[in-house]
Amino acid sequence: MNTSKIVLLASLLAVTVFSSGCMQIIQEIKVYSDGTGTMAETVKLSPMVAQIMAGFAEGMSGSGEPKQEMTSPDNLFPEEQFREKAQQMGEGVEFLSREVREFEEEMVGYVATYKINSIDDFTLNPQAKDPTMETPGTNTPITFTFERGTSSSSLKIRQHFPTNEVGPKGEARTEPPVQGGLGDADEKQMAQFAEMMKGMRVQIVVECENEIERTNAEWRDGNRIVLVDFDMEELFSHPEKLQMLSQMQQPQSKEDLESLLQGIEGIKFDASEEIEVTFR
Repeated sequence: MNTSKIVLLASLLAVTVFSSGCMQIIQEIKVYSDGTGTMAETVKLSPMVAQIMAGFAEGMSGSGEPKQEMTSPDNLFPEEQFREKAQQMGEGVEFLSREVREFEEEMVGYVATYKINSIDDFTLNPQAKDPTMETPGTNTPITFTFERGTSSSSLKIRQHFPTNEVGPKGEARTEPPVQGGLGDADEKQMAQFAEMMKGMRVQIVVECENEIERTNAEWRDGNRIVLVDFDMEELFSHPEKLQMLSQMQQPQSKEDLESLLQGIEGIKFDASEEIEVTFR
């Protein structure tokens, strides 16, 4: 099986994939009835990924600082990077706090919170000019438009998905489908890849302050709109689905991705470019 397809799948689902170990990213945006909001981002890294980041930080730093201090969890996530991220996410976005934590199964990471003065000016996951391993995140920019009414408010959520790559003659670039099932070598490779991706998950949720009256969102849980809830481990627990993926052409747009994900358990993904929500 061509494992690059699985990596691309995760990429289109807004996951930054490390080739070793696992990561969990949870982004929760809360929108209030006056158009303000907050964003909380929780990132959990496995010990293996944390070691990779520590080695990366050590290589980029000077030799004057003690190694133990340089690669401590607190120094792996310096507050300055979160202040810079607040500026990237839009005018009026303020960094409030960053708490470095130890999670279950020896995972380490942080919970960062931001204040949003106007949801109209906020962009979740803006395109980074120079992405690095020091700033894990997702890669689908999401913007918002808010309108306050007398009895209820409306919110539009826009997801800016990548478009098909176009070749020199204006034709979309595609990859020929892979024929046949998985060979022994491929099965072994996928088993190894599945082990590396164990526990990997990404979730993006938009929560409205009060009751949602109506919405065209595909996934809703009370007053919470689920844009993405992707469990890599769950995907790899269905080998028949992986074989189906191996026989498909490489997904290059949200339409391809939506077709690809249909019927796969453990995945919630709203492929709508614009989601409308009315809440009190």
